[in-house]
Parts: sequence; structure tokens; C-alpha cells
Amino acid sequence: MAGLERILAPTVEPLSLAEARLHLRLDDTAEDGLVAALIVAARQLAERHLGRALITQGFRLWLDAWPAGRRALDLPRPPLAAVEAVTTYDEDGLATVLEPGRYLADLVATPGRLVLRAGSAPPVGSRAANAIAVDYTAGYGPAGTDVPEPVRRGMALLLGHLFESREAGAGGGARPLPLGVEALWSPYRVVRL
Repeated sequence: MAGLERILAPTVEPLSLAEARLHLRLDDTAEDGLVAALIVAARQLAERHLGRALITQGFRLWLDAWPAGRRALDLPRPPLAAVEAVTTYDEDGLATVLEPGRYLADLVATPGRLVLRAGSAPPVGSRAANAIAVDYTAGYGPAGTDVPEPVRRGMALLLGHLFESREAGAGGGARPLPLGVEALWSPYRVVRL
């Protein structure tokens, strides 16, 4: 595998500013800028830890070549919502989009998969690097409330930890992550065998 590129960022966060302020017990808006930044940081930490996309996002998986002997390709950052395009590139960078009838998107597997239909040959690009691009959408949905509640509650706990520990570098060191975060998130973590 060559690399994964985010081509469309989420447009909302799993926790709204109002939810975060309520969790943090903030009555005024003086620290809304900080809280908003910490919400983004908490989502990014959650996505990295879980190996998932929480809110609908667009990705491009670059491959040097299709994996030898395989009819299916795992697509990182589940849950998979759709495969938009599979494109091959020749040495001159000329793109050829595969017909969607040659493959199907397995939205049930975790991670989701791009599966070649029976009788379809694997896509082949002639470029030495990044010869195949798979564009797809992943995430639980376009709204924060589409994200499973245990993941959102873990984010709220992490947000509280980040908010309270923002000055940790100035003295006693950072506190460990809240114990409940791992317990809430563990059923959603993508583990590669």
C-alpha cells in the first residue's frame, strides 16, 4: 500500500460546542475558541486510536499495484459508506476510471472492502508509484449524532481531560487519560490480525 489521503474533511464534529460546554460546565462563551479546537483534537485522537472515520469523510487510497492473488482490498478508516471511483494511471499520468460494474463495495465488513466481481481482472496501472487510486467515503454519517454514543461519551471525557490539563506542561506533568475512555471505545477499535 502506498498511502491514504483525506480528500474531503468532515463538515461537523461528533460533539457540538453546546454539548461540550455543557459537559465542561461552562456558563459563558469566553473559552469557546479553545473548546472548539479541543473538540477537533479529541475527534482526531479518537479516529487515530479507533482506526475509524467518525463523521462522513472522503478518502483516496493510493496503491503502487493491486495486491497479488487477491480479489478484495481492505479500505482503511471504516465504516465504509461508498466507493466513488477506482482510477488507474499510466506512465504519463493519464487517468482511466474503471467501470463500476467491475467491482462492488462491501459495506458490511470491517474494514469495508473493494471486491472485484467474478470474471473481472484486477486494475493495472503502469506508473511506477501510485498507479491505482481508490476514492471512497467513510464514516458513521454526516451528523454528530450518527456517531455511536459510547464513542461520543469517550470524546467528552477526553475533551474534559484536555481542557483541564492544558497547563500540564508547566508543572506536574500531564495526567493519564481518563479511565473510562478506553472502556467506552474498546468495542469500536479496529484491530488488525
